Amino acid sequence: MHGVILEEMRLYVVNEFGQAVAGQVLERSGRAADHQYNPDHAYPDTELGLLAMRAAEVTGKPIPEILEGFGQAMVPDMFKYYSILVNPRWSFDDFLLGMEPVLHAALQLHTPGALPAKVQATRAGPDTVRVVYDSPLRACAAVRGVIRGAAAHYGVEIEITENECVLRGDPVCVFTVAGSKD
Repeated sequence: MHGVILEEMRLYVVNEFGQAVAGQVLERSGRAADHQYNPDHAYPDTELGLLAMRAAEVTGKPIPEILEGFGQAMVPDMFKYYSILVNPRWSFDDFLLGMEPVLHAALQLHTPGALPAKVQATRAGPDTVRVVYDSPLRACAAVRGVIRGAAAHYGVEIEITENECVLRGDPVCVFTVAGSKD
């Protein structure tokens, strides 16, 4: 797991629930309460799930809600720090369709040689995009959050339908994102 993503999760917990809660989450995860993740370091893939699980325990929120909030909260920093990777002429649909190479390029800046999760998007209709998420991390709620965060960034209203989900036994997660008229 890329340190930059884990640091974004830590910052999400701090910003959403406060420093004291973040400290509890980190301590329950086997880290010091003031631990910060090195963005250029690779950590075990299980670390994100552990942080989400501990955040759910401490806050009483369901894990999918934690992951979706994290995904959504990560988007403003993504556009701030990696704006050179996103074509300024892109619409929301263009962003979704180009998301995987952008995520891969952003992660390569921190951890050369690292492989990101597979997030492939294809046009499914004039105002519909199909997003397929394939990762052993099973963090589909975070992907849903990124989609919602990007919609907010582009100022579009969308509807997300989760057609398939690994948490329900499907081989991959498939989202249909509709209403994204740009």
